[in-house]
Amino acid sequence: MFRVAPWIPVEPNKIGAAILGKLPLTPGAKAFKVPSTVVPLGAGGILMFAWARLSGPNPLAYWHVGTRLADGTEDWFSLLVAGDGSGAAVCNSQAFWLPMPADGKVVVSLHATGPLSNCDGEVEIHGYYPGPELS
Repeated sequence: MFRVAPWIPVEPNKIGAAILGKLPLTPGAKAFKVPSTVVPLGAGGILMFAWARLSGPNPLAYWHVGTRLADGTEDWFSLLVAGDGSGAAVCNSQAFWLPMPADGKVVVSLHATGPLSNCDGEVEIHGYYPGPELS
């Protein structure tokens, strides 16, 4: 039988610490600490949300948003935004459940041919699963 586990929503507009920070706009990785004031220790998973807006002559860009598990493996999701050749603004967003990171950090990596200009985006926590990871 399928069931949706109970989870706790987090509203970044009410809990500012749930907004972890800006997406990196240069190729490479940036780590964000998961605040214990937003997600308590012992939580089994986090509902991550990321959004990006590109304008001007930007290429295709994508970010991996991930967590590292205790065994050294990573779970992640991708946020992709394809730049528009005419310079029009384009945007995308994605939400995804990830296991609680063993090191307490969410790592965001930009994959693009170079730095992005006229862009914005953020990484946010929108909820968490309060118990141990489901099996």
